[in-house]
Amino acid sequence: MPLTSVMKLQLHNQIERVLHVKGNYQGGILEMAVVIDCSYEKEELKQLCADIIALCKKQSEIFRNIRLNMVLWGSDGITSETAASAYVQTGTYFDGYEEQKDVSCMQAEEIMEYLKKFHARSKLILLLTPDSARLAKITDPDRMGQAMNPFLKHKLIIVYPEKIEAGAGLYRSILS
Repeated sequence: MPLTSVMKLQLHNQIERVLHVKGNYQGGILEMAVVIDCSYEKEELKQLCADIIALCKKQSEIFRNIRLNMVLWGSDGITSETAASAYVQTGTYFDGYEEQKDVSCMQAEEIMEYLKKFHARSKLILLLTPDSARLAKITDPDRMGQAMNPFLKHKLIIVYPEKIEAGAGLYRSILS
């Protein structure tokens, strides 16, 4: 699923918003996390990630030399590894990727707690999911709110096939 020109513009604007959040980490080697919902089809995911990496590199000098953490979120649990952005952009990172059909056990609260605990230094966190209902199925809104507060809601951008949403929008929908 390649990004449409409208989605690229929306993503560009969301990234600009995140880059200029007051108090966002500025020093040392900057980090970025891409969280992948493992229910994505391999070919769609390869194209989407290539588009996102290209957009980031084109947007700002910050993304030319950044530590890229790839987080796979599936029924097997959550795994994280560092990858070169060129490796992801060319698609070779996904050679060992397998789509997972049974993702009913994946809880949004778990991934948010994981991100808060292990990716707090990331300047930008992109969550790629093909199912917008997955993040809407929250069993414990208080737990989700605590995981997203105080900084995750500002650094998170959620990329669905049909839209792009800021983490703050998801946070507000949880609280209402």
